Amino acid sequence: MPPPSPGSVLRLWFEEVWNQRDPDRIATYFAPDAVAYALDESGADAHGPEAFRVFFERFLGSFSDLHFTLHEVVEAGPMAVARWSASLTHSGNGLGIAPTGASLTVTGMTMARVEDGMIREGWNEWDRLRLATGCGMLVPAG
Repeated sequence: MPPPSPGSVLRLWFEEVWNQRDPDRIATYFAPDAVAYALDESGADAHGPEAFRVFFERFLGSFSDLHFTLHEVVEAGPMAVARWSASLTHSGNGLGIAPTGASLTVTGMTMARVEDGMIREGWNEWDRLRLATGCGMLVPAG
Protein backbone atom coordinates (compact mmCIF):
# COMPACT_ATOMS: atom_id res chain seq x y z
CA MET A 1 0.00 0.00 0.00
CA PRO A 2 1.48 3.40 -0.95
CA PRO A 3 2.00 6.03 1.77
CA PRO A 4 -0.67 8.72 2.15
CA SER A 5 -0.41 11.83 -0.02
CA PRO A 6 1.27 14.95 1.42
CA GLY A 7 -2.11 16.64 1.84
CA SER A 8 -3.50 13.62 3.69
CA VAL A 9 -0.50 13.60 6.01
CA LEU A 10 -1.03 17.28 6.82
CA ARG A 11 -4.73 16.70 7.50
CA LEU A 12 -3.94 13.72 9.76
CA TRP A 13 -1.26 15.74 11.55
CA PHE A 14 -3.65 18.51 12.52
CA GLU A 15 -6.49 16.14 13.42
CA GLU A 16 -4.66 13.38 15.27
CA VAL A 17 -1.77 15.29 16.86
CA TRP A 18 -3.39 18.65 17.59
CA ASN A 19 -7.15 18.26 17.72
CA GLN A 20 -7.03 14.86 19.44
CA ARG A 21 -4.09 16.05 21.58
CA ASP A 22 -2.10 12.86 21.00
CA PRO A 23 1.63 13.44 21.53
CA ASP A 24 2.35 9.79 20.68
CA ARG A 25 1.24 10.49 17.09
CA ILE A 26 3.98 13.10 16.61
CA ALA A 27 6.57 10.40 15.81
CA THR A 28 4.09 8.77 13.41
CA TYR A 29 4.05 11.82 11.13
CA PHE A 30 7.21 13.81 12.01
CA ALA A 31 10.36 12.07 10.77
CA PRO A 32 13.31 11.58 13.16
CA ASP A 33 15.41 14.06 11.13
CA ALA A 34 12.55 16.48 10.39
CA VAL A 35 12.71 20.22 11.02
CA ALA A 36 9.79 22.53 11.74
CA TYR A 37 10.96 26.06 10.93
CA ALA A 38 9.67 29.15 12.75
CA LEU A 39 7.51 26.99 14.94
CA ASP A 40 7.09 28.47 18.37
CA GLU A 41 6.04 31.85 19.68
CA SER A 42 9.61 33.17 19.30
CA GLY A 43 10.03 31.80 15.78
CA ALA A 44 12.52 29.07 16.82
CA ASP A 45 12.93 25.80 14.89
CA ALA A 46 12.23 22.30 16.22
CA HIS A 47 14.51 19.45 15.12
CA GLY A 48 12.99 15.98 15.43
CA PRO A 49 9.90 14.61 17.17
CA GLU A 50 11.15 15.16 20.73
CA ALA A 51 11.82 18.87 20.15
CA PHE A 52 8.41 19.21 18.53
CA ARG A 53 6.82 17.42 21.48
CA VAL A 54 8.33 20.00 23.88
CA PHE A 55 6.67 22.80 21.90
CA PHE A 56 3.41 20.83 21.65
CA GLU A 57 3.24 20.29 25.43
CA ARG A 58 4.15 23.90 26.22
CA PHE A 59 1.52 25.19 23.80
CA LEU A 60 -1.23 22.91 25.11
CA GLY A 61 -0.12 23.88 28.62
CA SER A 62 -1.24 27.41 27.76
CA PHE A 63 -4.19 26.64 25.48
CA SER A 64 -5.82 23.38 26.59
CA ASP A 65 -8.89 23.86 24.36
CA LEU A 66 -6.88 24.56 21.19
CA HIS A 67 -8.69 23.45 18.04
CA PHE A 68 -7.49 23.76 14.44
CA THR A 69 -9.79 24.14 11.46
CA LEU A 70 -8.22 23.53 8.05
CA HIS A 71 -9.77 25.77 5.41
CA GLU A 72 -7.78 24.62 2.38
CA VAL A 73 -5.06 22.08 1.73
CA VAL A 74 -3.17 22.29 -1.55
CA GLU A 75 -0.50 19.86 -2.67
CA ALA A 76 2.08 19.68 -5.43
CA GLY A 77 4.58 16.84 -5.60
CA PRO A 78 6.00 16.22 -2.12
CA MET A 79 4.68 19.56 -0.80
CA ALA A 80 1.41 20.36 0.94
CA VAL A 81 0.15 23.71 2.23
CA ALA A 82 -2.68 24.20 4.71
CA ARG A 83 -4.41 27.48 5.52
CA TRP A 84 -5.88 27.19 8.99
CA SER A 85 -7.41 28.98 11.92
CA ALA A 86 -7.06 27.99 15.54
CA SER A 87 -9.50 28.80 18.32
CA LEU A 88 -8.04 28.83 21.81
CA THR A 89 -8.39 30.11 25.34
CA HIS A 90 -5.39 31.23 27.39
CA SER A 91 -5.99 28.79 30.24
CA GLY A 92 -2.51 27.92 31.55
CA ASN A 93 1.05 29.15 31.92
CA GLY A 94 2.81 26.69 29.60
CA LEU A 95 4.46 29.60 27.78
CA GLY A 96 5.47 31.27 31.03
CA ILE A 97 2.63 33.81 31.02
CA ALA A 98 -0.07 33.70 33.71
CA PRO A 99 -3.41 32.64 32.19
CA THR A 100 -5.77 35.47 31.28
CA GLY A 101 -8.82 33.46 30.25
CA ALA A 102 -8.82 35.33 26.94
CA SER A 103 -10.44 33.46 24.04
CA LEU A 104 -9.31 34.25 20.52
CA THR A 105 -8.76 32.95 17.04
CA VAL A 106 -5.42 33.06 15.26
CA THR A 107 -4.78 32.27 11.63
CA GLY A 108 -1.82 30.79 9.86
CA MET A 109 -0.41 28.59 7.16
CA THR A 110 1.75 25.50 7.30
CA MET A 111 3.74 24.14 4.39
CA ALA A 112 5.28 20.69 4.65
CA ARG A 113 7.58 18.55 2.56
CA VAL A 114 6.39 14.96 2.97
CA GLU A 115 8.28 11.82 2.00
CA ASP A 116 7.21 8.22 2.67
CA GLY A 117 4.19 9.42 4.62
CA MET A 118 6.20 11.57 7.06
CA ILE A 119 6.84 15.29 7.38
CA ARG A 120 10.50 16.00 6.62
CA GLU A 121 10.35 19.79 6.73
CA GLY A 122 7.66 22.19 7.83
CA TRP A 123 7.33 25.96 7.58
CA ASN A 124 4.90 27.77 9.85
CA GLU A 125 3.65 31.31 9.52
CA TRP A 126 0.98 32.36 11.96
CA ASP A 127 -0.31 35.49 13.63
CA ARG A 128 1.98 35.65 16.66
CA LEU A 129 1.07 39.32 17.17
CA ARG A 130 -2.63 38.44 17.53
CA LEU A 131 -1.71 35.75 20.05
CA ALA A 132 0.56 38.08 22.04
CA THR A 133 -1.89 40.99 22.19
CA GLY A 134 -4.94 38.76 22.71
CA CYS A 135 -3.35 37.08 25.74
CA GLY A 136 -1.87 40.23 27.25
CA MET A 137 1.73 39.28 26.49
CA LEU A 138 2.07 42.49 24.49
CA VAL A 139 0.02 45.64 24.92
CA PRO A 140 -0.74 47.52 21.69
CA ALA A 141 0.32 51.16 21.53
CA GLY A 142 -2.35 53.77 21.69
